[in-house]
Amino acid sequence: MSEEVAARVRAAIADHGPIGFEEYMEIALYGPGGFFERPPIGARGHFVTAPHVHPFVFAHCVRTALLETWHALGEPDPFRVVELGAGDGTLAEALLDAFAELPAPRVDYVGVEISAGARDALLGRGLKAVGQVEDLEPFGGVILANELLDNLPFVPVRGRDRGLVEVRVGLDEDGDDLVEVEVPWSRGDAAPTLRDGQESTIPVGAFAILDEAVTRLHRGSLLLIDYGRTEGSAGAVHGYREHREVADVLSDPGGTDITAGVDWTLIAAHVRNLGLRAFGPVTQAEALDALGHPRWEAAMREMQAFLQRADRGSEAVRVWETRSRASLLADPAGFGAFRWLEVATGGIPEPSWLATPPSPSAG
Repeated sequence: MSEEVAARVRAAIADHGPIGFEEYMEIALYGPGGFFERPPIGARGHFVTAPHVHPFVFAHCVRTALLETWHALGEPDPFRVVELGAGDGTLAEALLDAFAELPAPRVDYVGVEISAGARDALLGRGLKAVGQVEDLEPFGGVILANELLDNLPFVPVRGRDRGLVEVRVGLDEDGDDLVEVEVPWSRGDAAPTLRDGQESTIPVGAFAILDEAVTRLHRGSLLLIDYGRTEGSAGAVHGYREHREVADVLSDPGGTDITAGVDWTLIAAHVRNLGLRAFGPVTQAEALDALGHPRWEAAMREMQAFLQRADRGSEAVRVWETRSRASLLADPAGFGAFRWLEVATGGIPEPSWLATPPSPSAG
């Protein structure tokens, strides 16, 4: 536990009583000494994202999706791509490599990262980085957010026989340990209907960053990718540390990731209230299927067979390994169940990849 972080949480509770969970997340994740002070992702970190599993396939599929907005915008040169929550730059670097294979467009990439450590990582890769959406000048282009919304501050809610309750953070009777405190729901935010014992979250941090993004994106689209649900409970709050799931996110403030599934119905409703159009969401398996993953898989399968016939076994094994890693991106029990939602300003049509019926291989 970071005693510095825990002390700030206790001070906030002493000042104004049990604090909202979103305030707890701001302190534990994004404040000084918080979990995201240094990039925690990657094989040597606490968790991995889809680009870490197979950067080539994921980035090429994302590139194909973003190119539709480029065409709809009249093929501007350069093409502005802003990534929210850019992390250590793994996706950015892979995406820029994918665009560099094409004669056009030239990509003007900017990563937005609240973490100074992550901004240093982006700058170390030679990429542009800013600390907040407000630092961006208004532009036309695309905004990309991959596995960000689930980590933005949210409000946990539970269904009880007496009605909906909000989960706040307080102290136990001894004033030492952090504990959950349930209070009757009294916020003005839209809330899901939950049965007794069901849990979900209100993505207030996601709402806030989308509100700000809209003030900067005067024309174009946002591609939002994350895990969650389109109906029913989005699930309980949990965390990750050293690639293991953590159930108690109050015992180690600053030392544990805090996350929860995204309620995509609430997100879609929010962006529509902002005057934007929402397309989808579809599962990641369906999106990758429409964006070219099956063609890549077929080509690699043929290459593996050729290498086996040529008695080049070690090379065939390497091809099989990369195929296996890429298959994880579309696994319906994992990354493949993630959702892709495209949000567009006026004049940007529904992307064709959302209208493409998935093949049987998409599951």
